[in-house]
Amino acid sequence: MRACRWACSTNASPRSVAINLNPFARTRPPIRVLLADDHVVFRAGVRALLKQRPDLAVVGEAGTGNEAVASAAATRPDVVLMDLAMPGEGGLVATRRIVALGIGAKVLVLTGLPQEKQLLDALEAGASGFVEKAGPVEELTRAIRTVTRGRLFLGVDAAKFVVLQRYLRERQPGGERTVRRTQEGGRGQGAPPA
Repeated sequence: MRACRWACSTNASPRSVAINLNPFARTRPPIRVLLADDHVVFRAGVRALLKQRPDLAVVGEAGTGNEAVASAAATRPDVVLMDLAMPGEGGLVATRRIVALGIGAKVLVLTGLPQEKQLLDALEAGASGFVEKAGPVEELTRAIRTVTRGRLFLGVDAAKFVVLQRYLRERQPGGERTVRRTQEGGRGQGAPPA
């Protein structure tokens, strides 16, 4: 057995144990996830899949946008998995309201068929990314971990749609690329160079 300053382990038997004796070692609490989708069976499946990951914990579920907002306020999740097409206010309004709560929850949109307008609107409402419902479980868990670190997560298809939609919006009259003058008579943001 090798001596180590911070850990003790032995390979003497198949039942050997490793013990962390580091007084400064911290185990990270699991990432707290709220599931917001109007399909109960889908939520149950996602909950069962996430339960297999020790660093993820489902702290609540919601079937409507209003329930999602109330549950987010009550459970203060790290990540909200949000379906946009839910009864009532729906996921887009719920995303805005959850972000406005100021609890630091990241909203990750679950999408069946990504549509350009929905994706861009969700980003503008404060969503931190998109995951396709039909995608692999590894992509979902990677997306949850990514947005928890404060980064944006876009699948390949969603990224294409968002870039295309932003491009088209900026090219329309009155879009972000049109010249704007400030009250002082100077050049506004997005103005072409003089």
